[in-house]
Amino acid sequence: MTIIWDKFDEQTIKDTHENIYFYRDLYEGDHAKLFSRARDLIEKGEIIDSLVEGPKKAQNVQTPYIIANIPKIIAEIPAMFISRSIGAITTSLSADELQIEESNDETSKLIDGPKDNTVNGEILNLQQELVKQICLNSNLAHEHWGNIVQQQVDGGLVGVPWMDERGLRIEFKSRDVYYPHEDGLGVDLAYDRRINNEDYLHVYRERLEKGDLKVTHSLYKLNADRKTEEVPDELALKLLGIEDLERVYEGRSRPFVSYWANDKTFMNPLGVSCLKGQGSKQDEINWTLTRNAITFERNGKPRIAISKEVMNELRTIAFDRYGDETRIDHRDLEVTTFDEQGKSMEIIQIDITKIGGFQEVKNYIKLMLIETMTSEKAIDFYMDGGGAAQSGVAKYYDLLITLMKAERIQNEYVHFLKQLIESALWIANLDDPAVVIEEPSITLTSMVPISRKELIEENMSAFEKGAQSLETTIRRNNPDASEEWIQEELMRLQEEEESAYPTEAGDSL
Repeated sequence: MTIIWDKFDEQTIKDTHENIYFYRDLYEGDHAKLFSRARDLIEKGEIIDSLVEGPKKAQNVQTPYIIANIPKIIAEIPAMFISRSIGAITTSLSADELQIEESNDETSKLIDGPKDNTVNGEILNLQQELVKQICLNSNLAHEHWGNIVQQQVDGGLVGVPWMDERGLRIEFKSRDVYYPHEDGLGVDLAYDRRINNEDYLHVYRERLEKGDLKVTHSLYKLNADRKTEEVPDELALKLLGIEDLERVYEGRSRPFVSYWANDKTFMNPLGVSCLKGQGSKQDEINWTLTRNAITFERNGKPRIAISKEVMNELRTIAFDRYGDETRIDHRDLEVTTFDEQGKSMEIIQIDITKIGGFQEVKNYIKLMLIETMTSEKAIDFYMDGGGAAQSGVAKYYDLLITLMKAERIQNEYVHFLKQLIESALWIANLDDPAVVIEEPSITLTSMVPISRKELIEENMSAFEKGAQSLETTIRRNNPDASEEWIQEELMRLQEEEESAYPTEAGDSL
C-alpha cells in the first residue's frame, strides 16, 4: 500500500492537497492573477497592476487594481494571539541525580552549547538541558507565528524530528510535501530538489513493519515531462550526502513525522485552508473597490465649463501674447464676458457620495469574518482607529468568537509540539539511555494583552488559593525570563521563606 512515484508535478500535489497554491496567492494578495475580471481589465488597459504587468500603462486611465486583503487578516489574527501565548518549553520531570550520573560523551554532544543549569561545569538538570537544546536548534521561539499562519493558509503543517551535524532539532515543512499511505501505516515526504543543475525527486519514507519503524531514502531523476527514473543506491548516497538509505527503529510503533490538519473532517482528513470558500467574496470586494476607483478617476476630477465667448476671448489674448491661440494662460481666466443668459464659467464635479458600493464591501467583509469565526472587534482597531482603554476581561468578551477559535488551534498546536519533542527525545534515547522519553511542559500565557498589574494579580490570586505552584507563578509573571533566572528566583524565595520561619532547632540556638 505504498506510493509508486512514477511522476511528480503540480497535478500530483493537487490530487492529494487540492489547490493550495490558490489559497497561498489569496493570502499573499496576488489577486490580479487569480480573478478573471481583474485579468480582463488589465489586458484591456482599463486598470494597471505593476506587480503583474510591469511598467505597462493603461490605455484610458491610471487606476490601479485595488485590493482589500481580508484573507491575510483572517489567517494572521489567530496566529498573533496564539504565538504570543506560547511560553517556556521545559521538562515535566524533576532533576534526577541518577540520570546525571549515567550521562556520557553522547549526552555532551546532544547538549553542546551554553548550559543554564550548571555549577562548575556540572549539569544539574540534564533533561531540561536536552529540551532546551532541541528548542534552540529548532529556533522554535521564532517559528510559532509562521507555523500557525502556514497551517491556516495551507490547511495543514508537517513536523519531523531530525538529528545530524546541525544537532537534534525539529524541522517544519509545508503541507505539499506530505503523502500518507492509504493503509495508514506509513508516510512519504516528497521534495523537489535541484542537484548539480538537474532536477530530482527525493522521497523520505517512514513505514511500520512488524512492530518496528523502517525509514528509507529514495532519489529519482526527473525528465522534462516530470517523469521519474530511480537513481542507483551508490549514486543516491553521494548526491544526498547521507551515510545510509535505510534504517530500522526497533520498538517504534508510530512514525516520527507528525501532521497537523486544520478543520479535519471525514470528508477532508488532511484538513482544509481557513480561506476555503472565500475567493468569490474577495473577488467581489476588489471588483467593487476598483470599479469605484475607475468611476472616480474618469469623473471625479473637477472640470471647468466656460461659454463660447470666453473661449474666443482667451484664444485672442493667447495669440496676441504668444502668437499661438492654443497657449492659454490660466491667469487670463479672470478676464470673462457674459452671454445673453448671464453665464460665464462654472466648475463641474461628480458627487462621490453617489458612486455607491461601499456598503456592499462592508457586507462582504462581515460575511467573510462570520464564516471564518473572526470577531469584527479584532479588526475594529484598524477600521475605527481603536477605542477606549479596556480591561483584559472586556477585551476577552469583545473578541470571544476569535478567542474560542484561537484556543482550539492553540490546544492542537501545543499537542503537535509535544509529540515532536517526544519523538526527538526518542531518537536521542537510542544512543544515550540517560535521556528520558517524555512530553515536555509548555507554559501558556494569556492570548489577550493585559497590563502587568492585572497579570501579577491574576497569578498571585491563583497561587494564594492553591490553584498553581510557586514555580508556575514565577514563570507566568515573567514569561520572557531565562530558565536560569527562574530557578535562581525560585531558590531565593524559598530561602527567604525558610529564614522567615526558622526551625525549632534554629529557635533554640
